[in-house]
Amino acid sequence: MDSKNMNKQLIHTDELKNVLDKICQHEQVYSIALFDVLGFSKLVSTKGNQVVLDLYNKLLDILDKQRTHQDGTTGFASSVVPVPVTEDWKQSIMVAEANGFINACHFSDTFLIYVNYEICHNGSFLATPFNEPYPLLLGEVETIHYPVLYQKHNIYLSFLQTCMEFFCQAIISGIPLRGCISTGLAIMDHTKSIYIGEPIVEAARGEPAQNSLGIAFGKSFNNSHPIYNKYFIPYLNHLKSNDDRTKFLSPMMLDWARYWRETPDFKDYDFYKCINDMNTDKSCSSYYENAIDFFEFSKKHKNWSSQLNRKGINDITDYYKRATEWFASTK
Repeated sequence: MDSKNMNKQLIHTDELKNVLDKICQHEQVYSIALFDVLGFSKLVSTKGNQVVLDLYNKLLDILDKQRTHQDGTTGFASSVVPVPVTEDWKQSIMVAEANGFINACHFSDTFLIYVNYEICHNGSFLATPFNEPYPLLLGEVETIHYPVLYQKHNIYLSFLQTCMEFFCQAIISGIPLRGCISTGLAIMDHTKSIYIGEPIVEAARGEPAQNSLGIAFGKSFNNSHPIYNKYFIPYLNHLKSNDDRTKFLSPMMLDWARYWRETPDFKDYDFYKCINDMNTDKSCSSYYENAIDFFEFSKKHKNWSSQLNRKGINDITDYYKRATEWFASTK
C-alpha cells in the first residue's frame, strides 16, 4: 500500500494506530529534535527532588501537548505552513493542519520530538498566498538526498513549528532547554523503546556544543532545509569555542525568537523577564545572556535573507560561505 492510498484509509483510531506502529518498526526518514534541560544535575543536587519533579512534570505536560495521540489529535494548535504552487518555489499558498504525526519520548533530562514522512493529516488549503523571493533548493554535492523531504515539505515546516512551540512553552514555564534538529534514516520504535539512527547521533553531539539556550540545526540540514527563510537565520555566536563537536552543526539556527514575537500565545509575554527569572546560577549565566543576544539579533535582522550576496552560489557549501560572510558583516 503506498502512502497516498494509506492516507485515504486512515479513518478509524485503531487503524491509524496500527499503521503508525507498523511504520515505526522499520527504518524511515525522520526529523528528530533532541532537547536537554540545562543544569539538570545541579538542579537535582541544589533544589531537591520535589522542585525538580515539579519542573519535570511541567515539561512532560508540554511534551504531551506536542505529541499526536492515537485519535490523530494534539493539544498543540495545528500549524499553518506554506506549500509551493510554482516550480521555482517562490509562490506558495498557506495550508492548515497539514502536520505529520508527531511522537515524543524522554530519558532522564533528554527529550526527543520526532516525525516520519510516510503519512500526514490531509490539511486544508487557505485563500492566503505566501511569497518567498529567495527559496533555497540547493543540496550538498555528493551527499544523500531524500526526495520525500520536498514532496512532503509541509511535514518538515510543521515539525519546526512544533519544536519552536515546545521551546517557547518551556521558557514560559521556567525550564531552560538547549536543542538540536537533525534529519535522516532511523528506527524509532516506540512500541519497543528502540531508537537508533544517525540523526540521533548528530543531534546528541551537536546539542552540547552550544553556549546558549536555543535550537541549532545539525549538518543534515544541508539536504533537508526548510526552504523558507523565515524559519531560520545564520548565526554563529552560540557555538562554543575550541569544541570539536561544533563540526556537527550547521551555521543556521532555528529562529524561535521570530516565532515568539509573531505568535499570539507568546508575543505578549515578557521574554526578558522569563529568561532573567531562570538566570539564578552564575556558572550558567552566559547561556541565558547569549539567548537574549540571539533574541535581539533575530529582531534586528529579520530581513537578513534579502541582504545575502547570492551571486555564484552553486551548492549549499557556497550558500553557507555567503551566510557566514553576512553574519560577520553584522558585527
